[in-house]
Amino acid sequence: MAFSINKFKNILNINKDSQLTGSGSLDPEIGFKLALHPVNKNLYVTVIGARHLPSLFGLSRAHGYLVKVKMFPGDNKYETTLQESSWPIWNEDFKFQLKEKDVKKATDKIYLQNLVAGHFISLTIYAVLEPTKADVDRRKSATTLVSKTSKPMTEDEQKTKPGNLFGKTFNSFKSTRTEAIAQKSILEKRRTLGAATWNFDSKLFQNDLKNGLIGTPDIWRPINAIASGLSAADSRRENKKGQLEVTLLYTASEDGLNDTVQLTVNRLRCLVQTMHEQEQYKAPLYLKATILEANKAECYWKSDRFVPTISARWDPKSATVKLTVFKASLNKVSIYISLGCKTKMAKKEMLGKAHIDEKSPYSDSWSECLRQPGTPKTFWVNFE
Repeated sequence: MAFSINKFKNILNINKDSQLTGSGSLDPEIGFKLALHPVNKNLYVTVIGARHLPSLFGLSRAHGYLVKVKMFPGDNKYETTLQESSWPIWNEDFKFQLKEKDVKKATDKIYLQNLVAGHFISLTIYAVLEPTKADVDRRKSATTLVSKTSKPMTEDEQKTKPGNLFGKTFNSFKSTRTEAIAQKSILEKRRTLGAATWNFDSKLFQNDLKNGLIGTPDIWRPINAIASGLSAADSRRENKKGQLEVTLLYTASEDGLNDTVQLTVNRLRCLVQTMHEQEQYKAPLYLKATILEANKAECYWKSDRFVPTISARWDPKSATVKLTVFKASLNKVSIYISLGCKTKMAKKEMLGKAHIDEKSPYSDSWSECLRQPGTPKTFWVNFE
């Protein structure tokens, strides 16, 4: 009997290995396959699994992994279930509809090539972190407090109690707010490992499947870190501390006594590796943009605190700092931007800084903005 159990275990291990054979690389990668119905233009994406996924993120450990699948062009996107293994197996199918095209069916090969041309899929893989002991204790204490203070009302009490409509509305508001906080907590526990993309190649649809479907073999792609989004011209100056997109606007006055220099912070982007390094401080981040005149800080904008992330956006209406200055003093104006955090020991850590003036790496953008009053100039700055 012992021999049969061992034999059964070996068979299970062989099946798992065959599902996650991959390309033989030791880097993180994800496997999938496609099936297409050329007549009704339905595409089926099967997420097979992934391998060699990291399990540690700073001081936190991954609880599980999931994949978001999206086809371009298209609006639909789907997510797999959560799998706890660092070699997860999903084998989950997702259905997409190819965009209609005016395709003349000359031959089957030409028709298929025209049908899938211009489409590609993106598979983004996330790690969901385990809650820390402090989070668990906080939730337990909150649940205990609610159970002690709340007392269920009878049906008669609900009917006779004045202001019942207000109570229902307030409870509904609390419920909505609780759901929003829970959703935010879920998003904060997610860490983006990277993404894999694949442009459709009609030559790979060679397997004849059931019900008129044709399919591809298993496809394995490396999981690449999501790029910062810099243009090719700026990529040579890219560093590992992150990049910030800003908009600079200079407005000239008639007498030259009330000119304004305005800076708007749009968005922040960094590599996944950079986000992991920022998580080591176990503290929320903040951005601060200061406009100086003669090296003296005149006005500044400071963001709300936010958790380390690969991408963040701010409302242009609020993320703006403006300085009124004499035109003759423009050569003394400069901008200083910093990214930092404050640890639990009340120690400030500088995670990145950038300068914008006529002597900085962004002197071209600065000079162009001053030459064209009233025309906003948007560009990327790199933290040093």
